[in-house]
Amino acid sequence: MAAPVLTTWLSLTPTSAIIRNAHQINQGHYPKLEPISDNPNGDCLWHNGGTESEHTVQVISELVTDFIPRQSFDPRSDVQVLCPMTRGLVGTRNLNQVLQQLLNPPSPEKPELTWGGTTFRIGDRVIQLKNDYDRRVFNGDLGTVTAIDPIEKSAIITVDGEEIEYDYADLNEVTLAWSCTIHKSQGSEYPVVIMPVSMSHYVMLSRNLIYTGLTRAKQLAIIVGSSKAIALSVDQWNQKQRYTRLVERLAQC
Repeated sequence: MAAPVLTTWLSLTPTSAIIRNAHQINQGHYPKLEPISDNPNGDCLWHNGGTESEHTVQVISELVTDFIPRQSFDPRSDVQVLCPMTRGLVGTRNLNQVLQQLLNPPSPEKPELTWGGTTFRIGDRVIQLKNDYDRRVFNGDLGTVTAIDPIEKSAIITVDGEEIEYDYADLNEVTLAWSCTIHKSQGSEYPVVIMPVSMSHYVMLSRNLIYTGLTRAKQLAIIVGSSKAIALSVDQWNQKQRYTRLVERLAQC
């Protein structure tokens, strides 16, 4: 059976290595990734991430604090870390804590609050987790915490230039978004994408997932992970298909 054709729109030039590698992945071929260096030639780079999850976290930390600024990008506004999973050291939950500490550390001049086990402070990037028709914000919308009022127990999150007020009790609708899942990123684009691909993500790795993450990048994509994990992702194009026998069941109606 032929692999499904995956399509997306990319705001990149035809010579972009992101586009070429996206096509390679789409066709089930291992991408031609440029090893990361101080002076990269292309826009699609690779770092093997080391041998352990702790090493991968350290690599991502060094990318956002050192490499990315040297490429003239702002790690606070231009970079999105996209992960296959939420759990584990290389999942969104842990990486959000690590990246928050690096990119938006605590300061006496920076109000913060802790709700539901998550600390939010002014300057944090957050993502909406559910559709909220009253506030006119929707699942996957990104925003920034711009004000916190401990007296009124409320926070202001700015989404697309609009200030939206949340009571503390409603903050379960949002979470930190320095790192988010590839699934949540669908339909969005970012100047820079850093995508860890780890064998610890084994159950989630697939061609469609890696293709989607890679094609979220507009100017620079960096894959961090072993060649084994990347190859596994490219090979597993059909592992997540659902066989519901819907056609047969409808025919019996």
